[in-house]
Amino acid sequence: MLDVIDFMERMGGDAQLSQASPSELTLALADTGISTELQSAMLARDAQQVEMLLGTKAVCMLVAPPGPPGFGPHHAPFPVAPPPPLPEEEWEQYQGEH
Repeated sequence: MLDVIDFMERMGGDAQLSQASPSELTLALADTGISTELQSAMLARDAQQVEMLLGTKAVCMLVAPPGPPGFGPHHAPFPVAPPPPLPEEEWEQYQGEH
């Protein structure tokens, strides 16, 4: 079970691995000590089968599909426009309150 946890942790921390195609994931899983039956269940995203094979409950697994270029955990979020400036009267009222 530790092999599965280590792999999931590695996958969560590696943007390329978390966005990998099924064939790339197959190659990455081949380098682990995870049984082929468990690897198949993970590749199929079959949480119930993974649960059964590990003898655990509540396994959470996310394999995100590739997104648009420049989008992911290591990129800045979408830009947000600053709010428009307050009219002079509201600005003076705001300054008086603070």
